[in-house]
Amino acid sequence: MIRLVSILACIAVGGGLGALAREGSMTLLNVFIGLPVFVSLSIVNVLGSLVIGIVFGHIELAYNRREHSRLDQLPIPGQYIASNHWPNNDPTVPAVDVFKRSAMLQATSALVITGFLGAYTTFSAFCLITVQLLEANHVIEALISVVGSVAVGLFAVWCGIHIGCRTAMRRAPKTSTD
Repeated sequence: MIRLVSILACIAVGGGLGALAREGSMTLLNVFIGLPVFVSLSIVNVLGSLVIGIVFGHIELAYNRREHSRLDQLPIPGQYIASNHWPNNDPTVPAVDVFKRSAMLQATSALVITGFLGAYTTFSAFCLITVQLLEANHVIEALISVVGSVAVGLFAVWCGIHIGCRTAMRRAPKTSTD
């Protein structure tokens, strides 16, 4: 029960901060820089997509000690999976360390991915702005918004996962082959 409450607290804190960051980013891009709202939202969504890829790749490689990683399900180069810096069945790691790493993985994921980035990039705002553009007969702007957010967002997540995995590999302890 305590673990559930702490995970929910991480989501709540991250969500509040993510919503504030989104509003701040949108205001900066729209009001102060002068970009249209749909471009501002696309930039926020693509930036959030890049960051979610980085965070996912990094925490999965750095903290996941399970035998199978969620990275196994992605079509990414085997170098991330093959360079398993967390050896399976490592008898030198105490059970408490495994528990702490699992708790850290869950808390980090809840705070940053579900909470902060879930609130920072909102699909509902994207859909609302796109419908408003279409109703105002701004079809080209709506297409730019949709293609820009979705295609570039997918590419940003892909790049982010690779960046996250690379940063986790750089921080990984060197294993000897003795």
